Amino acid sequence: MKSRSFHFGVVISEYHREYTEPMLDSVQEILSAYDLTVVWVPGSFEIPLQVQRLAESGHYDAVIALGLIWQGSTLHNTEILRAVTDSLMRISLDCDLPVIHEVLSVTTTKQARERCQGKKNRGREAALAALSVARLKG
Repeated sequence: MKSRSFHFGVVISEYHREYTEPMLDSVQEILSAYDLTVVWVPGSFEIPLQVQRLAESGHYDAVIALGLIWQGSTLHNTEILRAVTDSLMRISLDCDLPVIHEVLSVTTTKQARERCQGKKNRGREAALAALSVARLKG
């Protein structure tokens, strides 16, 4: 039986799926009592457009963005993360919709595992945050 009729969207990057999918698993586990739409995109840069499409639908109480960006030897990762972050904030404010930003920037495999697959799984934190802000919305 479904709890209060909250509707959540998740936009998740296919790239680095071995790390993003465990975050999604945590989201699905925590939000299993609610309606959940999952949209896969190729990479983190493609996340904001799909978040915007979900937000503009008016159907969701919150949208979660899940992705992973490796810090490399160039500034490419910084530029991508900044563009994603700025876009997600703009979408949230323009659409008056909570957007939970869990597009992670990591430097090591150990850090990625801890934040995506381990006890500090950011998918879990994202789901709890989405539920919290959805309840605030009333």
